[in-house]
Amino acid sequence: MSATINCREFAEYFSTPVCGRMIPAYVFEVEGAPYTIEEFYLDDLHKLFPYFPCIPEEMYSVAISLIQSFDDMEDKDSREKEDGKGVAEKGSVLVFLPGINEISSMQEALGKLIQKRLQVFPLHSSVTLEEQNNVFLTPIPGCRKVNKQKHYLSRWSSFTDQFCHLIDFCLVRQMVCDPDTNYQSLRLTWAAKTNCNQRKGRAGRVSKGYCYRLVTKAFWKTEIPEYMTPEMLLAPLSSIMLKVKLLDIGDPCSLLSTALSPPSVDNIVRTVLQLKEIGALSVRSDGRDQNYDGELTFLGRVLAHLPVDLRLGKMIVLGHVFGCLDECLIIGASQSLKNMFSVPYLQQLAGHRLLFYFFLNFIQIKSIREVAELYEELKTRVSQFNMHVTEDTQLPDYTSIHKQRFILQVAIAGAYYPNYFVQMEMDEQMATKDMCGLNPQTTVMLRRLPPYSFLYYKQLLSVFRLCGQVKTVHFENTRVFVEFSNASSNSEVLSEVSLALLLARVVSLRFIAVIYMPHFCVLCRLTADIQTLSVSPMEIGRSTADLDRLPPSRLFIVNITEVVDVGHFWGYPSDEESMTKQQKLTTEINSRTLNPVTVALHPNMCVLAPYAENAEQSLYYRAKILHISANVVEVFFVDFGNKAVVASKNLREIPSDLLSHPFQGMEFQLAGMSPSAKSIILGNKWSSQARNDFSSLIKGQLVMVSVYSILHGVIHVDMLINTQSKEISMVDILVENGHAVKTEESYDSKQNHEVLMSVYQDKQNGKYVPNSVGGSWKERMEEDKELIHSLLCHFSKRQNISSNKVKSFDHLKC
Repeated sequence: MSATINCREFAEYFSTPVCGRMIPAYVFEVEGAPYTIEEFYLDDLHKLFPYFPCIPEEMYSVAISLIQSFDDMEDKDSREKEDGKGVAEKGSVLVFLPGINEISSMQEALGKLIQKRLQVFPLHSSVTLEEQNNVFLTPIPGCRKVNKQKHYLSRWSSFTDQFCHLIDFCLVRQMVCDPDTNYQSLRLTWAAKTNCNQRKGRAGRVSKGYCYRLVTKAFWKTEIPEYMTPEMLLAPLSSIMLKVKLLDIGDPCSLLSTALSPPSVDNIVRTVLQLKEIGALSVRSDGRDQNYDGELTFLGRVLAHLPVDLRLGKMIVLGHVFGCLDECLIIGASQSLKNMFSVPYLQQLAGHRLLFYFFLNFIQIKSIREVAELYEELKTRVSQFNMHVTEDTQLPDYTSIHKQRFILQVAIAGAYYPNYFVQMEMDEQMATKDMCGLNPQTTVMLRRLPPYSFLYYKQLLSVFRLCGQVKTVHFENTRVFVEFSNASSNSEVLSEVSLALLLARVVSLRFIAVIYMPHFCVLCRLTADIQTLSVSPMEIGRSTADLDRLPPSRLFIVNITEVVDVGHFWGYPSDEESMTKQQKLTTEINSRTLNPVTVALHPNMCVLAPYAENAEQSLYYRAKILHISANVVEVFFVDFGNKAVVASKNLREIPSDLLSHPFQGMEFQLAGMSPSAKSIILGNKWSSQARNDFSSLIKGQLVMVSVYSILHGVIHVDMLINTQSKEISMVDILVENGHAVKTEESYDSKQNHEVLMSVYQDKQNGKYVPNSVGGSWKERMEEDKELIHSLLCHFSKRQNISSNKVKSFDHLKC
């Protein structure tokens, strides 16, 4: 940056010999006439403000205290102008912070100043262009404008707003290179005096300014460096060395030693090693200076011509080798520029929700154009090396798409070899203990909540409704488990869970707890039902909760109704007793007068729905709403396990007494198998051939299953089917056809298997007693319910609580 360059060093570098002496280059100084800017350090702050608190470890509190004090310290007679209405114009504040996380923390701290009229505008490359342009708006009369700026956002390096106060944390994030891994990363360091002085100039352009540096004066003089360390001394020199080799103007070590800030020998050695590791340099034929130089390879020549990172350049070359050049060019162009998406600073959760589904929202058109231009430039440059993008006129099928995706992964892996990260094996036993048996794919855990946290279940519900449909909130001591409804059939982590984890970072979860409470006993395990908005103690342990869906016999016949994926399907028992229950329930439903649904429809709502398109000619069955779209809804028939799309007007209300009957539909998963490598290559998890083979064998068929375990409502089974007058395991068929491999079940499944085997053994011996709960335990449950009701009533009556009886809890972590 020209504003912070070391002019003396630069002038001496371009010295010329005159009469035996080295005369530095001329330096022309153009001085302006800025207004006076007063500088203050931490030592001076309590002299200015007698009521200023002692300096805490958290510097944000110092900045907040300063902003609070500006109203009192400004001299309205001499430095503030008044408009026609007599409202004083407040001086704007500019706060320099090193990054987006610090900006977010400052934004959160400023949100506490509810008594102050502030207009806060964050400045960062990740916010939208509209939000960035708000910095130029004139503040509302009577309000003070606060801008929070990232230190190296060059777009705003010359805007001239009426800043009167400048708060500088004297921090900067600088790109450094790890000497062991040769990887670059941003590291938080102290800014140089030249940078801080440049920032100071923002406050004195249109009036007298004030600069507050949040360091002590002694620290500023002795510890803050005069100039920033040149990037050549920190970053890898790979691109520079390739240019030197391509121009053939001498060995890199000798040439770089003549630079203004010559790099260290260790940095040169690391760079040569990196280039040889990539394949851009080879061993010299003469055997000299192997650590400082090498022969330029064909790959090195290509990389020297590409304006992208070396790894991305190598990926492009490998893309040509493996037939995916076009995809690699697009990746290389997009990764070389800024993020194409910009999320509104005040709508981060909504923005990230749209990004999960890759909706065309918050796209920066300028970035898209830059990516398109760089893509065309890269395509032109690689064509000089006889690498051309071929156009495929045939539409790809499912298998070819996933095969091409795997080839692309191979190209990426080859480009970044050997810099891989290996994920360690998860401790399933510890994870099961932490999650208390709940499904981690649908549940988020919060730690360190205050006592009696179940009192805030409505607040928790309102917060996490921003992420999706909340099913249940479980409370256990100081932990809370927020469980989301799963309206999809896949077995992946819900996007609602990912959004909830993001919510913990971008949204402050704050709750007010009453310090004074009656001396009630501690309730350890509670469940908040979202549908009824009620809290009750857990009646049974979570490990035995799945016993409600335990089939009467371990071995039984299933009628398959819906195939979700390979090994994942829905069905219902086909024994005589179950079929009789189905018929009686269907007859009872359709013999009544059914009323249209009068309330608003929502996912997971239980209704009665026709199976056929013509509702007048179809019977009605119990169903659950999955998705709502315009005038139609997708429903799931809970007694059969299949889906249908019906018109909203054809839905009927379900009588409450009909909900008391257990659902007959069951979800199944084959136990002891996982996709083979071949199937993964040809599909996302399962190839299209594996899906076709599995569906053709079981869809609409009666199959024999043997229960292994029940996890989160899914029954893990072994399946036997009849082929050529003999029974064969479905897992063996999939393994024999190369679609699957045999694997062990998870720790949870094994634990549940032992419980189920014990239950079936007790049933066989006549020792099993369902729902065996002692009388004393039932009495204790009733007492706990009354206690919970009393606490909730007590809490609801104390809405207007004095400030000395409340405290804030803002330390929740997911």
